[in-house]
Amino acid sequence: MGWYAAGYLNNSSGALNNRGSNGNYWSSTQNSTTNGYNLNFNSSNSNMNNNNKAYGFSVRCLSDYETNLPKPPACLNAGRRFLNKEANYGIV
Repeated sequence: MGWYAAGYLNNSSGALNNRGSNGNYWSSTQNSTTNGYNLNFNSSNSNMNNNNKAYGFSVRCLSDYETNLPKPPACLNAGRRFLNKEANYGIV
């Protein structure tokens, strides 16, 4: 997986800042209704921070692995008929 120093869009001026030197990526977790957590990095360090959601930080789309298997019925034995091993006509 590659992370790029894409910079960010300034929320006041709309200018692209720090392109090529800093990477700023949003987390999927918010800190409050106005702030979200984000990863910041450059050539010498990295850290997690929280900033106003108005900043134009990058988004790295990742997804959890999902199998999409059908859900089992509420009762697995519903409607099943069990045979008695010993019937009038002998052993089944």
